[in-house]
Parts: sequence; C-alpha cells; structure tokens
Amino acid sequence: MAKQTGTIDQFLSLSKRFASKDWSPLILLQGEETWFVDALTAQIEEGVLTQAERSFNQTVLYGKDTKPNDLAGIVRRYPMMSNYQLVVLKEAQQLDDWEVLLPYLESPLPSTIFVMAFKNAKMDSRTKVYKAISKGIVFTADKLRDYQVKGWIPQFCHLKGRSIDSAAVEMLVDLLGADLTLIHNELEKMFITVKDEFIRQQHVEEQVGFNREYNVFELQSALGMKDFNRSIQIAHQMGVRAEKGDIHRMVSVLYGFFNKVVSAHYFMSKSDQEMAAGLGVNPYFVKDYRTAARNYTMHDLERALGQIKYLDLRLKGLHRGSAGDGDLLVEAVLAILKN
Repeated sequence: MAKQTGTIDQFLSLSKRFASKDWSPLILLQGEETWFVDALTAQIEEGVLTQAERSFNQTVLYGKDTKPNDLAGIVRRYPMMSNYQLVVLKEAQQLDDWEVLLPYLESPLPSTIFVMAFKNAKMDSRTKVYKAISKGIVFTADKLRDYQVKGWIPQFCHLKGRSIDSAAVEMLVDLLGADLTLIHNELEKMFITVKDEFIRQQHVEEQVGFNREYNVFELQSALGMKDFNRSIQIAHQMGVRAEKGDIHRMVSVLYGFFNKVVSAHYFMSKSDQEMAAGLGVNPYFVKDYRTAARNYTMHDLERALGQIKYLDLRLKGLHRGSAGDGDLLVEAVLAILKN
C-alpha cells in the first residue's frame, strides 16, 4: 500500500476502503496514536463477517498469551461456511517470535484476514517479517500534535453527523490534552446527551464536569485580569468541588495559558488575527491574552510558571504535608498574584 502523507489522511482512506469491504490477507496496524489503531480494528471486526459467521470463523488473540506455532496453525485454517476467516492479534508487540510466522506471511491464504494490532509500538521495518507484511496493508498512527487534534475533532464529529464549534474544541483539548481516547469517549457521551446537532462550549463544560462559574478557564481569566478576590474565590470553590485528579488535570491548562501569555508579549503590536495565529488560539480568546500580557511582566510570568511547576510537584506528593489538592491550588494562586 502506498504511504500517505499523514495519520488522519491514511486513517480516513483505510476506513473508507474497509467500509467498501476491500480487505487484505495481511493488515498491520501500529503506532502511538492508539485510538486510530483501535478504531480500525473494531471496524474490521464488525465488517468482515456476519454475526452468524463469527462463531466459527473469528479468532481474537493477545500477543502475550499466544504461542507463535499455535498462531501459525490458526491462520492456515480454512473458513467454514464463509468466504473468510478473521484472525485478530491484539497487543501484537508482545508476541515472542515473529520469525516462526515468516513462511506464512510470505505466502498468506487469501481466505484468511490476519490483523496484527500493535499497542504503542511499531514493528521493526528492517526485518524480513515486516517486508513480507508490507505487501499487504500497513497503517502507522503517529502521535498527533495539539493543532492536529484540534483539526481532527471537527472531522470526527462530521463523520458522526454532528458539528462542534471552535470554542468547544479549544476547551476539550485544554481540559483533556491530546489524549484522543479520552476526547473520543467524552464526545461519544455528548452525542448521546446533546440532542441538538451542534456541540457547544457549554456542553463540554457540563460533560467534563466543570461548574460554569468555577472552572479552570474562569480561574485563568481572573488571574489574567489580576482579580485577586475572584481568583481566590474560584480556586477555593474548585478545590471544594473537585473530584480526585481534577486539580492535577488543571495544571497543564494553567501552564499552557501563562506560557502563551509569555508569547503574547511579542505580538502586542500585531493585529488580533496575527496574535491568534502566533499563539495558536481562536481569535475569540485574544483579548484575554492581551489583558494578561499587560498585567504581567516577564519577571511575573517567570514566577507564575515556576509556581505552577511547583504545584504540579506538590500534587504528586513533594512537600505537600497534609494539605489537600484544593489547598495547594489556593496557595499557588496566592503565589502567582503576589506583587
């Protein structure tokens, strides 16, 4: 299969191919962006055989629990009352000895569809085994950058017959990072709970569990304006309402905000569109970064970033004593606002 330019393009192309029942005897799915690997694996499992055919013709194995000699025998079986048998090897990177399979991989049965799904790993492309497999389908899911994730989310929603606004996309990535599995899980929930076609920022706030008045975005806005009372109030309420792990997930959002404020200093004389492009944010949020850049000197920002790093360490257990997560957040906010 010819190599395509990117993970998303290759995924969409393969998904379309599999939807048209165009299979290959050998299918290698690998790479760090495991959501794409899992999604294609699931599509193959649903698409090759009918429900009635699966009892006799579908075998799902795991690399750690599979002996290569046994696998070599399984893939050589012929299907029963079906055109195909499907063999799916999950966590294939844990299979001991691929060389045992080389004779089969060099001459696979057209009636067997053998799927090798690697988890957070790739097969060594220099080996004879890889060269044999590469005559079939090879999909490599490279890790997406934040901007690529933000570009993928609307595409994914469109595939599901839904739409999402840019502010909701920004919030999803800010809250959940570039973890596609987590993002897709939350989106799937919203597809069920949000009856309107359009996913908006308020839906993300409600779904991810952040109170509209007391959330990390309201906190960074208050900090950006150097509103002492509001910042402390929000931090305190977030600490009271947060579930386990919530405060720690907020740390990267706050760090990302102040890091962008540093960059905003260099775009103050530019237009809003130029600043938005330079910071990689929606133009709607530019005013917040301009305000924060006016309120924080570079020295202030260095201190703020240092305090957020220290908060991260304390949340992980360093020098925290008996303080709760909420208490640590309030202390960090006080330190950031200190003149």
